[in-house]
Amino acid sequence: LFSLPVIVIVIAVVLAHSEFPSGSSAGSLLSYMGGAGAAGVLMLAPAAAVALTTYLLAPSLGRLFEKLTLYTMFGSACLVFLFFAVTTWESDPNGSAFNATAASMSALTLSGIVIVANGSLAFNHWLTNYLDALWCRPYDHIALFLLGTAASIHRERRRWHDDSQVTKWRAWLEIVAAQVERDASLSRRFGTAEDGTHTELRDEARRIAAIVRSHKRTLAEAYSAHDVDAVVTSLVRGTQAFCAGDRTALLANAPDQAAPRVNRFAAAILRLIPAAVLIAAGIFLPLIPAIAQSELASSLRWYLIVMGAIMFVTTRQDLATKIGEAVAKVLFK
Repeated sequence: LFSLPVIVIVIAVVLAHSEFPSGSSAGSLLSYMGGAGAAGVLMLAPAAAVALTTYLLAPSLGRLFEKLTLYTMFGSACLVFLFFAVTTWESDPNGSAFNATAASMSALTLSGIVIVANGSLAFNHWLTNYLDALWCRPYDHIALFLLGTAASIHRERRRWHDDSQVTKWRAWLEIVAAQVERDASLSRRFGTAEDGTHTELRDEARRIAAIVRSHKRTLAEAYSAHDVDAVVTSLVRGTQAFCAGDRTALLANAPDQAAPRVNRFAAAILRLIPAAVLIAAGIFLPLIPAIAQSELASSLRWYLIVMGAIMFVTTRQDLATKIGEAVAKVLFK
């Protein structure tokens, strides 16, 4: 979805360098695409920034930023709609083929669609939360996920030898584990302010999710339908425990500790931050007058840039240290 405005703008730029007579169909098409692309970027850029932040934050704050992403896009669409609605756009009949009126109408149409769509999603989100609070118990969503996954695996258990099917099962279990890790922490009952109790519940949720994830290896090593049935039985027992709200039973076979999972993208970002700091220091520190006058300013710049690149490429501290020492000997000899 985020790539669509970029594609539209690229096509519009390519068409803009072509010669079309004023008022032509190609010029109108160019105008519609340009207006839609501009509106799409203005609406999606803030939402993309919030979504990226959501992707990197702790699961305990996930619900808050899911709502914030939705509301950010809704607010951006409203601002874009108002901007193009109150601004007068007039085309020059003797000028370029770009039709400002058509571009404005395209932007209004796209932003209006986004407003309606996001408004519907926001209402659905509110209605779901209202019905959940009115009728559902805390672990009902987890129980449904577990039961549905157990039923699907049981139905296809004879395909334990099918690698693609086992891969699907393991993907389903990861989705269930993520749901357990999010809902079993009971974040809705704590809000955004954390305390000791919430931390304990979140740790317990990770431990319960670790049990679900442990079945992924069992399925990967399955050598008969009986091995698959053992996983299904465990999932059904977990469903019963969640329906009964029995956290003691859920934690009976859980590991003592379960570290928070960091996905590959988040890990890359965590490695990129210190590397970016070093590279930025290498670029800007030599610009300070006191350092710029030194003969070692250029060497310092390259040393910091090289060290930043090394820190991003490798996680081995000993290797980074050896390379850094070698570079320092050459640059500061």
